[in-house]
Amino acid sequence: MVQNKQKTAKPPKAAKSAAKEDAISKAENWQKVKIKGHVISDDCGGYEGLIGLEVLKDYDAALVKSTQKRVSSRNPARERKLKKKKRKVSKGGEEDSSESSSESESEEDVVAAAKASKKARLAERHAQKMQKLREKREKRKELRKQKKAKGKENDSSEDSNDEYPEDRFALLRPPPLDDKEGAAQAEEESSAEEAPELVPISTDEVEDVPAWNGLGVPAPILRALGEQGFKAPTQIQALTLPAAIHGKKDILGAAETGSGKTLAFGIPMLAGIMELKQRNILSGIRKAPKVKGQQPEPAADEHELTPPPEELDHVSGASEEESDAEEHAQRKQTPLYGLVLTPTRELAVQVKNHLVSAAKYTGIRVAAIFGGLAVAKQERVLRQCPEIVVATPGRLWELYAQGNQHLGKIEDVSFLVIDETDRMVEKGHFEELRSLLKVLNSDEQKKHQRQNFVYSATLTLIHDLPDHMQKRNVGKRPKFVKQTVDQKIESLIEELGISQPKIVDITSTQQTAQTLTESRLLCPIDHKDYNLYYFIQRHPGRTIVFCNSIDCVKRLATLFGLLDCNPLPLHANMIQKQRLKNLERFRDCPTGLLIATDVAARGLDIPNVEHVIHYQVPRTSENYVHRSGRTARANKHGITVMFMEPGEVKSYVKLYKTLERTEDLPLFPISERFLPAVRERVNLARDLDKEELKLKRVQSERGWMKKHAEEMDMIIDGYNDESGSDQDEDPFVIERRRNRLRVETVRAQLNALLAKPIFPRGFSFKYPNSEATQLATSHSQSAVDTMKAAIEDQKQAKKDRNKRKRNA
Repeated sequence: MVQNKQKTAKPPKAAKSAAKEDAISKAENWQKVKIKGHVISDDCGGYEGLIGLEVLKDYDAALVKSTQKRVSSRNPARERKLKKKKRKVSKGGEEDSSESSSESESEEDVVAAAKASKKARLAERHAQKMQKLREKREKRKELRKQKKAKGKENDSSEDSNDEYPEDRFALLRPPPLDDKEGAAQAEEESSAEEAPELVPISTDEVEDVPAWNGLGVPAPILRALGEQGFKAPTQIQALTLPAAIHGKKDILGAAETGSGKTLAFGIPMLAGIMELKQRNILSGIRKAPKVKGQQPEPAADEHELTPPPEELDHVSGASEEESDAEEHAQRKQTPLYGLVLTPTRELAVQVKNHLVSAAKYTGIRVAAIFGGLAVAKQERVLRQCPEIVVATPGRLWELYAQGNQHLGKIEDVSFLVIDETDRMVEKGHFEELRSLLKVLNSDEQKKHQRQNFVYSATLTLIHDLPDHMQKRNVGKRPKFVKQTVDQKIESLIEELGISQPKIVDITSTQQTAQTLTESRLLCPIDHKDYNLYYFIQRHPGRTIVFCNSIDCVKRLATLFGLLDCNPLPLHANMIQKQRLKNLERFRDCPTGLLIATDVAARGLDIPNVEHVIHYQVPRTSENYVHRSGRTARANKHGITVMFMEPGEVKSYVKLYKTLERTEDLPLFPISERFLPAVRERVNLARDLDKEELKLKRVQSERGWMKKHAEEMDMIIDGYNDESGSDQDEDPFVIERRRNRLRVETVRAQLNALLAKPIFPRGFSFKYPNSEATQLATSHSQSAVDTMKAAIEDQKQAKKDRNKRKRNA
């Protein structure tokens, strides 16, 4: 409690000496102290500098001054009567004055007693609150002692000259925070004195990853990489990380599928964000340096005085809301450091998961924004203000155009990644990307300060001109010239706003992985289903079947579902939740079958995919490379088989001309002996599909008739199930009954065939056409080994033919 002892009237001349003696005697009880915060006098005047104050340790809680207006308990009518009586006493005599004074004294005693009881209740409540606050203050002190031992030793040496105890100014301090808030504040103060790393990690906790040394990868990221089993960097990572982390260069990288391109741009981005966040902390310390022995000046709206008792309940209840508001305000100030753009939704989810795993010990938050999900949910994610946003261009531009606050910071991003760039910049696709690039490159200074990463497996793949563009008149200069690799890269650099990038191209001449075995299978269009079922049954394993159209995916999913192959479709017309669910089921099943369009061709890293089937010849060479890249990833072996009908030979020739291949793909071996059993099963499944389609059509027509008849209050003959004669005469009911019988019959036949094995145990992969060795070998050989054995046989047969020709 603070009391101000000021004299309102001057002493008379005769008593000047006595007043001086009293002032000297009382000066011992006065001390000069410095007040932290605002102290306001009764006449609303402020005290500045050092003033004479008396600090009472054991004060009366009832004397705490309230900042609210006090409600007067006096009756204004009684006060008027008292004034009138006083006037009468002054005129009438001493007797009346004595009577009125006694009445007024009695009324004042009642009012004073009421005030005393009210103050006593408030004082008791205030004492309880202060006891709790003292307990919390003690906990806070202990926490501060643990967090800043060095700082406390320096402060204790300076404060040792103070004559007063530590609790003397307890009433002038603000009320302590909760335990969580106190801990957070203590951490902030400790970080203000010393600027440690974002996540303190000891060298003992970091996994043994010596192969990553010298690349500039921070310790928290190295620890996460070691836990995930990345003991050594891949070739693209070893070539790009030093230039990206140490040199801060833009990277334009081309590498085969499954070579680790995601971490090649993810690690430099995370390392750069950690460096920027640490730099921001250091800049904040320089702006507000902490001088030893000097307390920071309070803000204008901070009151250091203890609140009055009647306000303590309101203050304690509002502290949580204020803390939440402060946290939200701090999150709003969090900048958007990195932006990653991907062509497909599934790839955005995958990149986000990889970045989250690598940023496990860095404190960096990553969010994925893509279409197919509710906008409100993604807006809630963006309210958390993640440092990195992985998005597809369409949904990102939609939220940016709506004025999302966090996405409004994309002009200031420090890192920009465009994954699968050749697909993203194709004309007629991703028009939102061009709009985003205009926003990102609007400021030239920020454009040059930004670090860009451009990656793709087919970045340097060049196409031939179409036939109509190659035709020209003799002797005239051609209007169109085939683009070179350098020209393509220069156009990408100019369009994306990249300045002096480091270009890393480690793609091989064949554009596919070295561990990939490629093959083809010639067959009529009607036999593709037979060969696909044969391959799936003969070579079980995780398989992806690619089609060029959504209708083809739906037809194959239905057909192979009837054949008990449990196919999982994936195409653009499916809802996003179902697409993600099918991908998870495919990852979990070791013999899963995924039938998809080119939506699943780019970027998806599904482990242990053994086979990739091109049910239709890809339209472009890029699609072939990316489809085939779903297998043989991370130096594992895989096989791809292209089903080719006579009408697709022209597309096949054009594709291989673009890939600069000189030899045809080898033929995949198929045993004709077991094809009749395969055809029988597939034909029954086709018939069952047709009968089920007829039954659905009849039921839909019957439902349509019933609906319109009910709307017109008409009765259809034979519709009532209770009258059997009418039912037999109804053509719809008769046809439906016949269709059901056919469906049940065909299904029974198909189930009986599916219960029997197609291939005997002694079937040979290596020599499928040799009758003598079919029962001598095991049936557990993989498709890759089968194809390799067939290739060796073809080479040996070719040598034998050439030898016979020479001898002849």
